[in-house]
Amino acid sequence: MSTIDTICLSRSEAKSVERTSTLFGGDYSEERESVLKRLWGLYCELAAKRRGRLALGEMSDWHLRDIGVSEKDARQQSTVPFWR
Repeated sequence: MSTIDTICLSRSEAKSVERTSTLFGGDYSEERESVLKRLWGLYCELAAKRRGRLALGEMSDWHLRDIGVSEKDARQQSTVPFWR
């Protein structure tokens, strides 16, 4: 038996190996997808916070009074890092 024969499996051998690996928990595609969805959700949440804080920092005094926020609080909130 040559090295190439050892490395290259026939189609039936490859399918049996594939079935065996999924039986013993080798298929993690759903778990990987779930992790990616959670990471994307976290990114979207943090980005929305950051956009809101930047908008708060750009509001005029009149707009801030209208929503009931003092200028000092708005400026302070606009400097908070996105991860908080």
